[in-house]
Amino acid sequence: MHVALTKPHPLLLAGIFTLAVVLLCPVRHAAAQIFSDVQISSSPNPVGSGARAQGMGGAFIAVADDATAASWNPGGLIQLERPEFSIVGSYAYRKRHISSSSHPESDSWNSVTREDLNYLSCALPFRAFDKNFVVSLNYQRLYDFYNKLCFDYDFRSTGSSGIFQNVQTKTDFNQTGALKAVAPAIAVQLTPRLSIGATFNFWTDNLGYDNGWSNVRKVTGKAFVLNTNNKLIQYRYQSITKEKNDNFEAFNMNLGFLWQVNRVITIGGVFKTPFIADADRHTYSSGSSYELGRDTALPFAGRSSAPFVSKDEHIRIKFPKSYGLGIAFRLSDALTVDLDVYRTEWSEFYVRASGTKTNISGDARGKTHPGDTTQVRAGCEYLFILERTIVPVRFGMFYDPEPGTGHPKDYYGASFGSGIMLGNVVLDCCYIYRWAHGVQAEVPHATRDDQQHNFLASMIVHF
Repeated sequence: MHVALTKPHPLLLAGIFTLAVVLLCPVRHAAAQIFSDVQISSSPNPVGSGARAQGMGGAFIAVADDATAASWNPGGLIQLERPEFSIVGSYAYRKRHISSSSHPESDSWNSVTREDLNYLSCALPFRAFDKNFVVSLNYQRLYDFYNKLCFDYDFRSTGSSGIFQNVQTKTDFNQTGALKAVAPAIAVQLTPRLSIGATFNFWTDNLGYDNGWSNVRKVTGKAFVLNTNNKLIQYRYQSITKEKNDNFEAFNMNLGFLWQVNRVITIGGVFKTPFIADADRHTYSSGSSYELGRDTALPFAGRSSAPFVSKDEHIRIKFPKSYGLGIAFRLSDALTVDLDVYRTEWSEFYVRASGTKTNISGDARGKTHPGDTTQVRAGCEYLFILERTIVPVRFGMFYDPEPGTGHPKDYYGASFGSGIMLGNVVLDCCYIYRWAHGVQAEVPHATRDDQQHNFLASMIVHF
């Protein structure tokens, strides 16, 4: 006859401990890599917005001639000649295939969709001190954290005491949230061919919207433990962890210039300053396990429950500096070509929580050294100038790596878009496809193939 346990059985503790070890690997990795592993938009790299810019593959630093210039190169705002209002909406669908040759049970498909207000702005040109100025007020949703993961992971081990364990686990991970900024910007024309500008990004949730992210992690599993007396004992296990990160506060700037070298060539540059963000983290967790009896009429031979744990802490996140340079060729009144190179120094990134700093790979800072990333983007725009309207056609390609231990994760992409001008209203749309093959996955000993589909639609109204 089996008796309910009043104390945690040694084998039970061994099973729970082993489950915790195997599960903490993917959990820690996913939680620390808040950019490279839980993004749905397009990239962890700080890119700008707008259907026109993204239709050109994000090659927009040396073009930057609409209100979204505040997010790409604020020096380009000076090209606005009339007051304007703009709004950008986005729809994203990401599909991810996880596979492993050593753990085939981890093979799984995960997908997530999301639609949001991506950008909102109003801009006003004016003249003062014998100079041309443009001021704008902008809202941008830059970092999305919507993600879903579901995978199995099994392993076997034999401890030094001769206890053999076969552990089978299933992890469900669901994350939501975003980081958004309200950003006033200003540009001034220093000379007829040179302008400079600055965007002031206030990352805060004190303006009526949530700024942060949350996740729920549920782990279920079973363990088959064969002790030194060749007695087989079976355990069931479940744990739930909920984490909420809110009260996100930070400030940084985008500094840019635009230099019209001649009628054909324009050069633009942007520098996005590093910054340290503060946030509050609330963690709730609980777990339970039971031993499965050999008598089917008595399914619960023993039971143990982990106490409910609640933890509140303050975290700090160091965001790296990034900078880019672009060159645009206006080959005719109808054809413009742009090439951008952009670098983000992810080796500077860290999350400090509970007195420990982790890097972008989820490891203790200094243990591994994730490399910086360099994006390369190229795009073009051709205008069909008709009698009563203008219809653009845009195309772009890009290399957009994500940070990773040892070597960046190679991501590539292509985009195309179009639009129409109806009086003082301009409508644009674009489609972006971004993909990767065989990059490191959140699951141990596994790789993933990513397919990301993004649709953007924007409206600009000139006054």
